[in-house]
Order: sequence, then structure tokens, then C-alpha cells
Amino acid sequence: MDWALIVVLQVMFQPSLSVLFTVVAERAMYELKFGEDVVMGCRFHPKFSNPRAYLKVTWHWTSHSSVREVYRMDNWEEQLASQDYRGRVRLLTEELQEGWARLQISSLRINDSGTYQCSVQTANGADYKTMTLSVVAPYNAVTKHIQKTAEEDWVLLTCQSRGYPESSVTWQDGHLQILNPDTTAVSTADQLFTVTSQIRVRSSDKNNYTCVFTQDGNSATFHIPDEIPVLQGKNDALIVVLSIGVLLVVIIIAVLMYRRRKGSNANSTRNLLVDGRGRSASAVVCLEKDEDNEEEIRVFHEVSTEENLGVFLRAHYCDFSFSPEVRHHWDALVVEELRHRLRNNEGHPVNLQALLPEAGETLFLEGPPGSGKTTVAHILVSCWTEGSTHALSNLLDLSTLPLLFYVDGSKVKGDLLQEITIQLFLTEKISTEDELRTVLTRSGEALLLLDGYREGNQFFDESLRKFLREKEGCRVLVTACPGHCPTLKDTVETERVLQLQTV
Repeated sequence: MDWALIVVLQVMFQPSLSVLFTVVAERAMYELKFGEDVVMGCRFHPKFSNPRAYLKVTWHWTSHSSVREVYRMDNWEEQLASQDYRGRVRLLTEELQEGWARLQISSLRINDSGTYQCSVQTANGADYKTMTLSVVAPYNAVTKHIQKTAEEDWVLLTCQSRGYPESSVTWQDGHLQILNPDTTAVSTADQLFTVTSQIRVRSSDKNNYTCVFTQDGNSATFHIPDEIPVLQGKNDALIVVLSIGVLLVVIIIAVLMYRRRKGSNANSTRNLLVDGRGRSASAVVCLEKDEDNEEEIRVFHEVSTEENLGVFLRAHYCDFSFSPEVRHHWDALVVEELRHRLRNNEGHPVNLQALLPEAGETLFLEGPPGSGKTTVAHILVSCWTEGSTHALSNLLDLSTLPLLFYVDGSKVKGDLLQEITIQLFLTEKISTEDELRTVLTRSGEALLLLDGYREGNQFFDESLRKFLREKEGCRVLVTACPGHCPTLKDTVETERVLQLQTV
């Protein structure tokens, strides 16, 4: 009798059990890196047989104190996502018919970490499941720096990296002795931590020193004294002699420049720019590789850093080798066309002289790809290099600038000062980064021309923003596509943005 009752009950409840609606999480835990994409999923059963049957899918981010809606589809109509996820989230709708509600989040941020709730409702019922997302940022790129201190026998070793969560840093020497560093952590706009750790060691002690970011074990090792930069010795007697000889050097420079100008009509052999009429623009100020110029370079090498740099940079720009594509842009961007396409914030045409920032000003030149921003940058370089002999000298006067530093933003890998030194081959001209920083920040007549800049290299971006905050009189011109440097523009709060319109 008991067995008969069990069979009857099973027959009665079997239909209910067969349509019980459930949602199952694909995984309970997801761990991704900052900037990556994730696809989180939950499976619902039973699947609907009618392709247009009622369906509601919602995804929420939850914490102890708040809830925010990440995504919602109500009866197959998608709703706008939360502002935090706008443009970064989508439901893989092609998998709904198979019983999967999978959500993709792109360009993960640190504050995307948390608990996510997947809720599905059909005509058969409703259910939900939760899963956890953890976003981390490993301290992969550890940069190191060696700086001499005021005390002659000591150097400062610095390790720096960026990641999340905040990491401590340990130091030890080649004998496995633990050292006590000075470590600081600064939060960035991306909610990452820039961690900087330093120790002071004797430069005369032969030893190795290793910094380790404990969060994920990435490290860097210093080999002392082998890696200490060799600075040119400062001989007091030589300094006195050079100081006394400055007047003589100026006279020699004047004589040499007079000789060059006198023979410029017959001796011009270099061209940096071709104007819109197809004629070569004379490059008389470019240093020719003959015996007279070798003597000129040797004399200039003994004058002040700024004068030496000016001559070196002009000689370097004379050796520019432009690709056929660049020269094609030059041919297309004739003078009259550029004067009509260059406009200010209010859309009014401006002359070429508006490209020169005021002392201490940061100016942006924006335009879509192919509008000729790099061409304009090259024109500025050639005008500065050739001076009054340039074809556009009557429209663009850069004679007040003793220095022009051109940096190709598409090639940057390190920080700002490293890129200036590497791209312009200044290793033999500037002994330390501090010397270069001094030349840039204190000169009211130097121009830093950053061409084709786009945010994305964290070390270069941070060093550029730091320089712009600390610079005094240096002029800065940045060329970029619209929307490529929003953080930088917020940092400098410039009022002048020039636009280069397309034809």
C-alpha cells in the first residue's frame, strides 16, 4: 500500500518538477587585469521554445551599501546601462536562444570589482545567481633611476611602478641583507597606485641592490658602481678659462656666421622643406660637413649648454629624412590653403604666427587624421632651423627661440625627458636629466613641440603632466587628434586650442 502511494504522488508532481525554472552561474569567481575584457555568464533552464517569448534579463553590481544596474533587457528591449558602464557593456544576445545570459564588460576598471547578480525571468519563472569579479593591475613595468646626491659618496636609488592593489616594496643587497626604504604611494585618476621606493647607498661600495614589489613579485636590480652615470668632471680652472673666453667665442661665432651668409647663394646644398610652388627652400643655416664647420662645431661645444644645444639641434634637424608620404602632404598643404584652414576656438581663421605659444603657455593644435598636423609641425621645425632664409619667414617668425625640441609622440616609450634625450641624440650634450629639466623649465624662449600625442603610455603621460605643472617659461605646442588627450587638457586648463580643418 505504501509503495502504491509513492507511485501516485510521483505521477502527480512529475509535471511540476519538469518545469522548475533555475539559473546557474557559469563560474563563481572571475579575476582579470586592468584594461582587459570579461564575459560573465549564467545559464537558465528550461529554454523557451518560442523565439519571441517573454524574457527579462538584468545584471546588477552589488556591495554592502549600494546597488547599481549594469544592464537590463525587458521583453527583448535593451535599456541604457549605468553611466559607469556606458559604452563598455553588452549582452551576447545571440546566445539567449541556447539558454545563456552572458554579459561582456570591456576595458575593465578597478572599481568594476565586486559582486554581480544575474537575474533571468521568463514565462516559466524567475531566478538569479551571483558571482564575483576581481580586477587587478600587476606591477609589471618597474622603472629604476640613479641620482647623485649632494654628498659626494652617496647615490639615491629609485624604483617606481604602477598597479593595484597598493604594494609594499622590499630591498636587499647582494649579501641578502634587508634594507629600509622610503616608500610612497599616490593614487591616480584610474584608481591605480604609483608606488615609489628609494634607498641611499654609498657609490664607492661594490654591491647589487634589488627592489621587489611584494604584491606580485616583480623586481629590478641595480649594479653599483657600474650603473652610476659618469658625469663630466667640473674643473674650476677650466670653468674660469671658459668664462673669460666667452667674449672671444662670441666674436668667432659672429665672424663664422658672416662668412656663411656671404657664401650662402653658392653653397646651399640642403633643403628641409619644399614650398607649394615646387621650389626648394634654402637651408643656409644647416651645418655642412666640411673643415670650416668641424671647427665651428668644436668652438660651439665649449660655450654654454643652451648655445651648444641650439647649434646641435639645428644641425640635427638638417639631417631630417622625410618619407615620400610626408613630402606628399607638404606639397598638398600650400601656404594659402593652410592660412584658411587654421582656426581658433571660435572658428575664425588665424595666421601662422598663432602657432607659436606665449612664454609659459601650453597650446593645442587639433585636427582629424590626415588634416596635416605633422606637416605643420615639420614646417615649424624647418622655419626655426633656416631662420630668415626660409620661404615662410615673412609669415612665421621664430627668431626669438634659441631652442626647439621636437618629439614624435607616436614613438614614445619612456618618460618625457628620456624621449627628448633619445629622439634628439642628446646623450653626449646633456650629462643629466636634471640639467635638461633646468634648460626646459627655466627658459622662457624654448619651445617643446610634441607631435601626434595620444594618451596611453602611463610613464610618458605622468611625466608630461608633471612637467607642465612645474614648467615656468617654456612654451609647449601639442598636436593631436580630437579626444586623444582629455586628461592632459584638464591638467593644463588651456584657453587656446587651434583647429586644423580638412579640405
